[in-house]
Amino acid sequence: MQPTKTKIQIPIEFEPLFDPKYRYFAVHGGRGSLKSHTVARRLILAAREGKKRILCTRELQKSIKDSVHKLLVDIIQLYDFKEFLIQKDSIINLKTGSEFIFTGIRNNTSEIKSMEGIDFCWCEEAQSLTKESLDILTPTIRKPGSQIIFTYNRMFELDPVHQEFVINQKPHTCIINVNYDIAQKYGWFPKVLEDEMEDDKINNLALYNHKWLGEPISQTENAIITEILF
Repeated sequence: MQPTKTKIQIPIEFEPLFDPKYRYFAVHGGRGSLKSHTVARRLILAAREGKKRILCTRELQKSIKDSVHKLLVDIIQLYDFKEFLIQKDSIINLKTGSEFIFTGIRNNTSEIKSMEGIDFCWCEEAQSLTKESLDILTPTIRKPGSQIIFTYNRMFELDPVHQEFVINQKPHTCIINVNYDIAQKYGWFPKVLEDEMEDDKINNLALYNHKWLGEPISQTENAIITEILF
């Protein structure tokens, strides 16, 4: 039985996510730019189209609360996709057999290395990935036609993920740079975020540039912004 057809809105700026010619996707930018929500929708659609193994990972995941599990569940429930079985630490599509797997990289290197048959890998908060973690992850996702999606807001100029896939222009990489103006364009930027963004723009330009425009922070700005964010 084919999944029920339901229209899911995807901003045109993210259309390349559906292009099979790309192996890697570097999706970066500031807060409120629809990065995570759009990638979640793209992967839910893939899980409904046919049997897929989808790894959702990040540098550190101490518990399922640190993962994108909640975001995926929220979108599944928003569109009332009843064929998904939502479990504490996994999500399974009962019609297609697709499964979402959630785990961190740094503390689960043996588990990551032994994974087979992954069709999609989504690495959230990828600015935190170390070079060592990248070197573990990318050869693990080896199924023909598999894709790896990195979503992130740059932290420093030398973030390994940005260096490898954007600065060094790793082959077969699609770069998608988006900011809050994309959400504004479609009327999806909540007023509460708009007010926060405007306040940062007026009162702390360095924070605004990093948080909302996705620009890396310099060493001189690091202490100030870290104190504000954390």
